[in-house]
Amino acid sequence: MALLEDFRQAVIAGDADGAAGIAAGIASEGKASADEVIASLSAAMEEVGGKYETGEYFIPEMLRSAAAVERALQVLDPYLFERRQEYAGVVVMGTVRGDIHNIGKDIIISALRASGYEVHDLGVNVSADKFVARVKEVDADLLLLSAFTTSTRQALVDVLSALEAAGLRDRVKVVSGGAAHSEELAQEVGVDAFASDVKGTLAICRELLGGKHLPGSGGETGC
Repeated sequence: MALLEDFRQAVIAGDADGAAGIAAGIASEGKASADEVIASLSAAMEEVGGKYETGEYFIPEMLRSAAAVERALQVLDPYLFERRQEYAGVVVMGTVRGDIHNIGKDIIISALRASGYEVHDLGVNVSADKFVARVKEVDADLLLLSAFTTSTRQALVDVLSALEAAGLRDRVKVVSGGAAHSEELAQEVGVDAFASDVKGTLAICRELLGGKHLPGSGGETGC
């Protein structure tokens, strides 16, 4: 689909106005599925990340692409919500204390909502107490913790300890992920699962819920 490719290129180029305009065109045309839109966004940000790693992009280029994603999601969220699948569960998500990265989190949240989840976005630099309070308030099925820097290990430990102290650890499945995160760190910290991208997050959350809330047998929905 030509619009989706144009969309991907606009995000990579950091063209916020262009990305928002193309996003409006995608919504108006109404042909792209939620999965296709999210895949296009994810592919764009993966390419931006690759350019940063090779030295082709620097922080300013990363920030421009991040702004393009933010503007596009403002346009696309209602469109993705209209194409949501049946109700799939309750999710609390945020970036842990000491970390202010939000683009990967925001893309995943859009995918969650498009897949039928009720998502409570706590934002960035979130304290353990705030995570615990919202999990308890909404009776969350899943807690997703974004941790994009290597210094956030203790923040992850603090969240799990706070859940345990509140008597909630057995009631909620915890998934962690982020650019500087790893499967080994997740196992060391003690979360239920680790996810490295949007597609993996959707599959892991579906698996963790074991069919809870999901329509039919297995369904096509995810976290």
